[in-house]
Amino acid sequence: MTDMPERNQMNQTALFKIDGDLSGAIRRAWEATGLLKRVTASTRVALKPNFTYPFYKRGVTTSPAVIREAVKILREQTPHISIVETDGGYGSWKVRDAFAGHGIDGLVREFGIKAVNLCDEPRGSIQFLSRGQIHHLPLPRRLLHETDLFITLPVPKIHCMTGLSLAYKNQWGCIPDIMRLRRHYIFNDAIVAINQALKPEVLGDGTYFLDESGPMEGAEVPMDLIIAATNAGSFDRYVSELMGYPWRKVLHLRRAVELGDMPARLEDIRFNIPPAQARTRTFRLNRTFRNYIALAGFKSRFVTWLGYESWFGRVVLHGILYAFAGKPVKPQPTAEH
Repeated sequence: MTDMPERNQMNQTALFKIDGDLSGAIRRAWEATGLLKRVTASTRVALKPNFTYPFYKRGVTTSPAVIREAVKILREQTPHISIVETDGGYGSWKVRDAFAGHGIDGLVREFGIKAVNLCDEPRGSIQFLSRGQIHHLPLPRRLLHETDLFITLPVPKIHCMTGLSLAYKNQWGCIPDIMRLRRHYIFNDAIVAINQALKPEVLGDGTYFLDESGPMEGAEVPMDLIIAATNAGSFDRYVSELMGYPWRKVLHLRRAVELGDMPARLEDIRFNIPPAQARTRTFRLNRTFRNYIALAGFKSRFVTWLGYESWFGRVVLHGILYAFAGKPVKPQPTAEH
């Protein structure tokens, strides 16, 4: 990824209530973090929403309204805008369905932007150290070398595997491989390495947060917030405090601090509103029976292979799981669609 002129390396966040003016909240947040000053007519922008579901679901996927207003504001300054995402993990859905289910096709026509399936893009790679070994990870060349400003649009959630899903976690969906779950056992090092390579700025869709079990099921919590940050580390440290969830319980955030990518102290982040002041409840993880079974695979490469790739796992183990916990519900559009 090319460096933008006068890139602001400061750890900074900005939180604004929407209060019926979504466009104004986004614009104020970006003005506070200095992002709009760094966008010129030639800036190539990539927006990465959180599409963990093929239709809009409050507290689960990035709101179509937030995406539209973000594109509209950026389009005032540059025509080079792409919305990027990959196909759902384990072949759960196609990104074209998620684009349609979140109104992205209409934005392409309205603003002349691009919608890009990163699984179809040429690939480069990054390397990083994990568990004493060098690992290589594919990433789209578009994001590594053909983007000037990468903006991630996460939805703050409790996550049944990682504890929290904030800005760092959203870049897991940049890996152009539907079997990215094979790499869950090195997730903590891999996700930091991805963010170090892509250097995202953050526009958090805080219209709704998700509590209890996430990332696709849980209690949607109306928050009516927009939260911007100059980097993923600042966002995750700030929002974990806002949610009242101890960041030290989140292994990839602990790893980010160890690698110097996330500030451990709030005093090292500039913000307009203290996160505790914006807190309206304490978010807590409440894993289900199915979550505990999946967690074993998340931590072990062998268990992942056994459960998801071997015949025994796909036929026998999944059959036993469905008998006790029920089959996964096929994604359906909500009443809002």
